[in-house]
Amino acid sequence: MLVSKIKALPRAYWNLSLLQFIFWTSIATGSYLTVFLQKEGYKPNQVGSVNAIVSIVTIMATPFWGMIADKIQSIRKIFILCLSIGIVLWALVPFSSSIVIGPLVLIYAVLILGAFFRNPGNSLFDAFSVQRADLDQLAYGHVRLWGSLSFAIMSFILSFILPRTGVEFTFYWYGIVLLPLLVLMWRMKGADTGRRTGRTGQVSLSSMGFGRLFRNYYFITYLIFAIFVYIPVNTLMVFLPYLIDAVGGDTAKFGLLNACRALVEIPVLFLLRGLRRKLPLPIIVGAAAIIFCIEALLCAHVVNLTQILILQAFHGIGGGLIIGTATNYVYSLAPEGLNSTAHTMNGAVHAIASIVGNLIGGFLIVGMGIFSYYRIMGLMLLFAVVYFYTSIFVGVKILHKPMPLKQS
Repeated sequence: MLVSKIKALPRAYWNLSLLQFIFWTSIATGSYLTVFLQKEGYKPNQVGSVNAIVSIVTIMATPFWGMIADKIQSIRKIFILCLSIGIVLWALVPFSSSIVIGPLVLIYAVLILGAFFRNPGNSLFDAFSVQRADLDQLAYGHVRLWGSLSFAIMSFILSFILPRTGVEFTFYWYGIVLLPLLVLMWRMKGADTGRRTGRTGQVSLSSMGFGRLFRNYYFITYLIFAIFVYIPVNTLMVFLPYLIDAVGGDTAKFGLLNACRALVEIPVLFLLRGLRRKLPLPIIVGAAAIIFCIEALLCAHVVNLTQILILQAFHGIGGGLIIGTATNYVYSLAPEGLNSTAHTMNGAVHAIASIVGNLIGGFLIVGMGIFSYYRIMGLMLLFAVVYFYTSIFVGVKILHKPMPLKQS
């Protein structure tokens, strides 16, 4: 029965799943910046400041590249351009950390320039994947689970390799892993937006109608909700090495924790299609924030590495829910011709949240301790949940705006 179901899956499913597998393998190798900076002697507030500066650049770069992608009707081409340059700059990070030019440590310039090209890649890839899944009538969650699987596998592998090679290895391996993805996407010339919608060629910026996004009640309320969710969520993992240190654990196990979290995402993504038949997208998005809230509050009371490992299950459940629904929710709200812009605006909001989260988090940890930081982040997530469900109630019951139910 299972074999026949697998054989019945269309080629488009396997093509998109392969892209997800490779991309998230690279993300697993590219998530060790905090560990690297910590090993280089950076304090939590310094790490927070570095990440905040990088996020400021990401805020500007992400919607910029999204608008360019919509203008030329090709997310694919812009993704390839950004990641090709980003690979080179990311590989320069270990070398630049010890080079000082006047008052400037070169690593800051490399990270800033790298952020302009590399960081928008996630939002562009999300936009491309959801659009392809919708056009090919695929369940995005079932495709995305291959990304969680590859992230888990690579994280497990790195947890054993890095104690021997050093964390610097990840900055080079990132580009090696991404090269096959760039080649595959270069060959997918029929995947450009214009070829699938009939709108070939470039469109003028004036005719794109960006104001349509800002007149969408649910899009704006979601972006506000996303800020308050991703301030904690984007930094819970950033500062996790310091929580590991606080309970006497080994930060080399950071990859193992990442792997456990990603493994939990897989069954959640697999079961999500059935859940979405019963509940609207925004309800599930809010439920993910509840799970993250529980995780953060419990992290404030851990006493050993085993408890931190167990709590990664909460992050995996929340991650699986929000990965499989938030991107689709943004897609359902995006007006015709503004899919890339909507997703990259969402990416910019993530970057804003990272700025605030890294700055607040770094100073909270230095001033009040790591456990107080997690407690405050949990309370912020609780506020986000109350706000989001209230905004849905107001939209449906008072403003009489139906909830977006578009599926992909």
